[in-house]
Amino acid sequence: MRNGIDKIGMVMPLPNVSPNALSGLSIVFSLLFVLTLGQPFVALALLACVLLLDWLDGMVARKYGKTSDEGYIVDVASDRLSEAVVFLPFFFPWFFLFSFNCILVLLAVKRNIHIILPLRHVFLVFYAFLALTSQT
Repeated sequence: MRNGIDKIGMVMPLPNVSPNALSGLSIVFSLLFVLTLGQPFVALALLACVLLLDWLDGMVARKYGKTSDEGYIVDVASDRLSEAVVFLPFFFPWFFLFSFNCILVLLAVKRNIHIILPLRHVFLVFYAFLALTSQT
C-alpha cells in the first residue's frame, strides 16, 4: 500500500466491480465535464467525480485482487484519454502539459515504474478557482 488514503480504502466498503468499468466511467464523466462548462459548479462536481473514479478503480483492483498488467494499461490509457478530454477546452498550457505527461507514460511503461504528473488534481484546484471567481 502506498499511503494512508490507500489504507483507509482497504477497510472501506467498496463495490466489487470491474476496475476497467470504473476507468471507462471516468472518461464518461470527463465528457460530461466538458459539456457542462457553462455551469461551473456542476462541471467542478463532475471533475471531482473523475478524480474519485480514478482513485476508486485502483482501490477496487487492489482490495479485490484484480490487479494485472492489462488492467494497468487500461487504467493508464483511460487516465490519459480523460486528461485529453478535460484539457482540450483549456488548450494552453494544460494540453501541452498533457502531452508531456504522455511522454512520461511511455517512459514509465518502458521502465516499469509509475512517473506521471498529477495534472488532473492540479487542474481541479485551478478550475475550482475559475468557478469561484466567475460567480463573483
